Parts: sequence; C-alpha cells; structure tokens
Amino acid sequence: MKYKLENANDYISQIGVGFSVFTSLFSGFFLLILLLNENTKFFGAGALGTLTLIMEFIYGVTVTFLILRKREKYLHLTPFLILNWFIGCFCLNIFVPIFEDLPFWVYFTILLFFISNFFIYQKPQENSFILSIFFINGLSYSLILYFTFYLLPLTPFACIGILLLGIGFYALVPLLVSIIHIVTIARYFQENKRHLISFIAGFGFILVLLFSFVIMLDRESRLINVRRPISSFTSNEDLPNYIKISQSLEPNFLNEILLKKDIVYTAPEKYFDYDLGSFGIQQFNERKIHNPFITIAYIFCEDLNLSQDDRINILKSNFDKRLETEEKLWSGEDLITKDIKEDVKLYPDSRLAYTEITMDIACDKDTWRDQEAIYSFQLPEGSVATSLSLWVNGIERKGVLTTKEKAEKAYKQIVGAESRDPSLMQWREGNKVVVRVFPVNYKTPRTFKCGFTTPLKVEDNKLKYESLSIKGPNISNASTISRIQMTGKSDVETSKNFKLQNNFYINESKGLDDWEAMIPLSKISKLNSFAWKDKIYEVKESQKVNIPFNASEVILDLNSSWTLNEIESFVNVKGKEFYVYDDKEKKEINKENFETVFLDFKYLHYSLLPLYTIKQNSLIITKSGNFSANFEELKESEYLKKIRSQTKSQNLKVINISGEINPFWQTVKEQKYVDFYETNFRNSLKMLEENYFIKYKTADNVVNIEPSNISIQEKPKDSTIKSNGPNHIYRMYAFGKVLEEQIKIQNDTLAANQYVNLAKDANIVTPISSLIVLETDADYKNNGIEKNVDTLGNASIKNDGAVPEPHEWVMIIIGLTTLLFYYQRNKKQKA
Repeated sequence: MKYKLENANDYISQIGVGFSVFTSLFSGFFLLILLLNENTKFFGAGALGTLTLIMEFIYGVTVTFLILRKREKYLHLTPFLILNWFIGCFCLNIFVPIFEDLPFWVYFTILLFFISNFFIYQKPQENSFILSIFFINGLSYSLILYFTFYLLPLTPFACIGILLLGIGFYALVPLLVSIIHIVTIARYFQENKRHLISFIAGFGFILVLLFSFVIMLDRESRLINVRRPISSFTSNEDLPNYIKISQSLEPNFLNEILLKKDIVYTAPEKYFDYDLGSFGIQQFNERKIHNPFITIAYIFCEDLNLSQDDRINILKSNFDKRLETEEKLWSGEDLITKDIKEDVKLYPDSRLAYTEITMDIACDKDTWRDQEAIYSFQLPEGSVATSLSLWVNGIERKGVLTTKEKAEKAYKQIVGAESRDPSLMQWREGNKVVVRVFPVNYKTPRTFKCGFTTPLKVEDNKLKYESLSIKGPNISNASTISRIQMTGKSDVETSKNFKLQNNFYINESKGLDDWEAMIPLSKISKLNSFAWKDKIYEVKESQKVNIPFNASEVILDLNSSWTLNEIESFVNVKGKEFYVYDDKEKKEINKENFETVFLDFKYLHYSLLPLYTIKQNSLIITKSGNFSANFEELKESEYLKKIRSQTKSQNLKVINISGEINPFWQTVKEQKYVDFYETNFRNSLKMLEENYFIKYKTADNVVNIEPSNISIQEKPKDSTIKSNGPNHIYRMYAFGKVLEEQIKIQNDTLAANQYVNLAKDANIVTPISSLIVLETDADYKNNGIEKNVDTLGNASIKNDGAVPEPHEWVMIIIGLTTLLFYYQRNKKQKA
C-alpha cells in the first residue's frame, strides 16, 4: 500500500498532472450537470455546454501538441487526454444527439475504462491488482470498440467538421482512442503474457454475456414468429393481424424489448441513420434509449415483421402500456410526484367506500418549459370517479361535469393554444380513469385531488377494500400518508401496517403500494338509503335467481390458464355437446380428444370468441386472465362491428371460473352483450349438470353491484323511509344505469343526452361524461360549459351528503336559533 501511495504521489507531481486533474474534474462536473438535466433546456444549459466544449478543445489541442512535440516528457498525460476527449464527446451528444439516451451502465463502464487506464499507462508491475485492472480494462474497452464502429460512417463528415471549432473531431475520438490504446497496451502484452490473458478474459466476459443475451432474445423472437405461418391459412379476417401474436405472447422482459424495437430502443436498421431532428415517437411516450447490448442483439434476432402501430397495440394489451400511448400536448418527462395523501372512508352498512387521493406534483429540474402531468387510476370493478379539484393560485377549484367532447375540446384549446391552468378527468375502458394536470414547472408545483366511489368486495364472509393502482410521474419515491376511517364500529385487518391514532388508521410510507383492508361482513341494514330530489335510493342484499337453462351447446373458452383436469371434468358431463373455437373454426371436444385439442391452446393467453356466430342459447365457460385487447383497440375492426350489431340477440350465457376478468370480457359484461356470472369451478359444474344459470334479479329501477352483493333500488320518496346513507349510493346507482345503457347511448342521441344529465346530477365520470377544472369562470363560459346547479356536485371525504328529512331540518333550525339566542344573551350580560 505504501508503495502504491508513493507511486501515486510521484505521478501527481509530474508536469501537467495537477492542471489536468483540475480540468478533468471541472469539465466532468459540468458534464454531470448537463447529463442530469439532459432532457430539459434549463437556463444556462447552452452556455455551460459551450464553455465545456471550449475548455475541452483548448485542453485537447494543447496536450496533443505537447505530446507530439515532446513525447517522453508529456506522454504520461495520455490518460487525461483520452478522458477529456470523451467528456467533450458526451457533452456534444447532448446538443447534437448522435446517440439517444444512454443507460447509466454505459457511463459507468466508460468511467472504469478511464480509471483502469491511469494504472495501465504507468508501466504496471505484475501483481493480482494489476491483473484485475487489465480484466476491467478489457471488459470496458468493448464499449470503446462499439462506439468506434458506430461512428465509423461519420468519418468523412467529421473531417470536414473539424474546421468548425474542432466539433467534427469528436466523431473521430473513439477510433483514435482505440488505436492509441491498442498500440500502448500491445507493448505491455509483449512484456507480460498474463496481462494479455487478463485483458482478453475481460473482453471475452462481455462477449459471453452478449452471446447469452442474443440467444435468449432470438429464441423469444422465433417463438413469436413460429405461430404466424401456422395460422396464416385459418386467420380470422375480422380481427387485426397483430391479434394472433398478442394472444400467444406471454409478457416478459425479453418480449417487451422485441416489441420496443425502434420505438424505445435503437434498432440496427437505424445503426447508420442519424436522424438528428428526431426526439422520439409521438405515439409512444417513453424516452428513447440507445442500449448497445440491445442494439447488437437485434442484428442477430429474427424480425417480428410487425408495424410500429401493431407493436404498440400489443404493448398496450399485453403489457398495460396504455398510459404511455395517451395523447400528450406537452412533455412531462421531468415531473415527479412529491407527496401523496390517500384518504379512505369505509361504509360497511352500505358496502361502499370512498377514496380521496391528493397529489403534489413538482418539476425537479429548472427548465423554461411548462410540462403536463398524466396519471392513470386502475379502479376495482364497479368503481366510479366522483370528484376532481385543482389548486389555482393557492385556492381549490372544484371540477365541473360536462360531456366528454366538450371537456376534451376545452382542455386542448386552453393547454394547446392558451397555456393556462386546466385539469381533466376522463373515463377509460377497463375500469380506468385518466387525470391530466397542466401546467407544471420548476417554479410552479401543482396540487390536485380526485375521489372515487368503490364497492367493498364480498369475499369469504368478509368485506374487502382494494386500494387503487396508480401510474404517474415517479410515484415510487413520493412521501405517502394513508388514512382509513369508518362509519360505525368494526374491526379492520390490513395487508399494510396501519396504526390506530385518534380513531383513524394511519400509515406512512414511500411510494404507493397495493394493499387491502378486510372487515367482517354483516347483513344490510333496513335503514340504509339516500334521498335525492323526489326519489329515495335504497341498498338491499342482491337477489340471485336460478333460471332453467339447458344450453344448446357448451363452448369451452380455452386458454393457457386451463388445466387438463378442469377440461376433463367438463367433457365428462353427460348429455352435453362441447365445442371450442380456434380463431373462427369451431371444433368438437370430447373425452377422446380433449388432451390433443388442448395442445392447440397451450400458448393462448386470451381469446376473442366470435360471439356473433355462436349458436343461440349457448353457454360459454371461460377462465379469464387479467390482460387482453379491449374494445378501444378493436374499434376499427369488423370483429367489433359484428359484436356490437349481432351479439345481443344470441342470448348467450357466460360463466367465468376465474377470480379475474380481462378488459374484453369486462366490457362485454358491462354493456350487457351476454349474461355473465362469476363463480368457482365446482359451482359451474353443478350449474351445467343441473341445467340452470344464476342471474341477479333486476328491474328498470334496480342496479346490481355484483362485487358487493348488493342492489340499489330507486323508489318514489316516502316519508316513512329515512335518508341515512351516504350520497355515494345514488352515485353508484347512476353509474350502473349509464353502463347498462351504453349500447343504446351509442346509437341514440336523445338517450345520450338523457344519461349525460343523469351523470351531471350524480357528478360521475362515465364513457359519456368528464370532469374538468378551468382557471376562471370566464373559461367555462367561453367553452360552452355550464356550471352544474342543483346536483350532488363533487364528492368529499368530509361530507357524506346524507340529506336530513324535513322534520330534521326543523329540529336543526330550532337548535341553531336556541344557540344563537343564548350567545347574544351572554354577550349582553358580559357587556
């Protein structure tokens, strides 16, 4: 150790080393600032970058001249020269993006190369430390070689660019460094073969890793492509071409890389294509990355032969990348979620809950650009968004409910043309809600609040609350406080560590993890209703009825989640004919062939049955997963047109034996194209054997909330029934009615207007209505949006909205008058 320190002191004392250290640290610090703010145009970025480039140019020219003139005297500065050349390269790449964003590991590996050079270029002695240094040097040199070949086609242009302040020179740096480095270390290899072995071992280690990665990626690409030619003669022309691959694609890290080729990751086809004006793809809001490992691996993999749109659609359906494809009017790449307040109120008697999420958004980089924040909320089945607020100049402004068309038009006008303060909440298919907030910048952080009414799910004689799944700007590092409060008294068990404080359950954490709360299940109280205008909305236990149903055919909707035992149990049911659909081809399945038939579905992860061709009065038994294409992604297909026009008359019944439901079946269920019932495997067998189907008893004035096993009934207001429940009862009723009538709404303007008015009355976000916050009252007027009068308005955690009865109002008024009388009397006596 003492020897090494003496060598270090001797090296630092050599001529030019002190100045080189200062220059390297100074310019390296500037580069670090630029890299951390790479995707912003922060104030002074141009000046800082220019200063760094000028420093590097002056230093590089001076040291190069000195080494060439007096080689023996200044040769020890070569490692500093190489280091500063690359600092200049990376600095220039920020402003002239030859490469897209480079991963952190690339910078770290290049740094290892520079550090190892300082030891190697000083005539190293043989020891275990130096051997490991040569190993690291060989490993990191692989990246220098990659950059050398990558920039090789630019060599002619670089020579011309040298005339422009030497900028073109930086394109030659990897090539020059490769030559200098190999010439330098070749001398050491001749002197000591063990150094050569260590260097080759490091370089070989990278090659082995790359080879392994290429093998795995190529295997995935071949598995995807092998299914295309097999199905080409039986393909379903009603569906988009990419659907077959989407159905057979199991989401994993490698598949995602293949699909993101030239969307996120630089493709080999673009290897020598320098589109200096491109900053990514507008359709997919994810930063483009130049990952050398992935770029090289693409060269040796079979191409998927899918268009960019098809690959994006697969990313949406199989990898839940729908938020990344939301239209963005402004960038939001530098935004972070600083604080989250998650406030939950449980209503066990009504089997409902209200969740209020308050978020503080900030921009962590000082940039001149305003940015747009977009959040996606995945809600439990049956949930509805019921409030939105945005703080404007320190004042909370509540959302106004209007048609989805008016809200979207107003938002785009104000954000795109006027660049002022709006927030927009929109419904999305598959129990999702998207919230947009604009503008957010370094000096103007924003706060917004949104609320959701959710059913408490009945499960194993308990009521289960499921937290919302939220995606948005850097949520994982947010400071989060969660609180649970409850009406009535009940024990609560949570999957997260909540502590009881002042009658509230409190938890503080980082990020927003999924969690559950369980409370004992009790029967619905007879006194559980909400009065609104001239109606009363009463919560009751839902009633299920067994209806005789002898299916004309039984369709097994097979996919990879089925087991052979499940299939065998069904086909052994006597007196039934069983079929499967392979694309549009209908095949019989029975005791003799079920094992062979199942092989055709082994890699199918979701199906899209041709419901419109299935025989009337058939029973479909499905085992749904959690992902699929949805109606929005199929909207241009003949398949969806036929589903909408021909399915409802088929009188199809569906039993789901899975606890999950994918977006396709969710929409089919919500829009009542089929009668849908979810149960377990054993009960479904019983229903099939005994020829009956279970339906929820319903009527024109009844909405069933299936997860909670409750129904909400609308009745004329009766003085004998008290309004003692939360206003969420009416909101859930209204949401259920809108979902039930979606098919009618799509084809009938009068019906659409009727249900928009219902949505306004309950203040709920639906497929036909959105919540919007605008900066001023004049903005609403200018965009033709009327503030809602005599409606429930935005839900609130502090106000359940239970409306007192007339006689209760009288008692309240008498009580307030009495208090006021005593207050005035005491005031006079004191005076």
